[in-house]
Amino acid sequence: MKTEKLKPQSLEEVAKDWGIDYQVFKIKFELIEAIKKYSDEHKISQRKLASMVSGLTQDRISKIFSGQVGHMTIDKLIEILSALKIKVAVKAKAA
Repeated sequence: MKTEKLKPQSLEEVAKDWGIDYQVFKIKFELIEAIKKYSDEHKISQRKLASMVSGLTQDRISKIFSGQVGHMTIDKLIEILSALKIKVAVKAKAA
């Protein structure tokens, strides 16, 4: 049986395949990466992280950590970062 190698995709290609606006996808991806990195470095479990933000469950944290970005709004991601005492800066520039 021949196995086929998957070709790595850029964030832009993934966003296009999933029918998601690239800029929104990129921002969510970057925010999630910051949350994951901080959680790993400070040994904060998904359950603990969920308990830090009102209305958040461990199941939703698990989904976003596995790349299911549609399960979380940018607002909620910023709320998680705020609970972790991480400042978020947004910068806009013309395309």
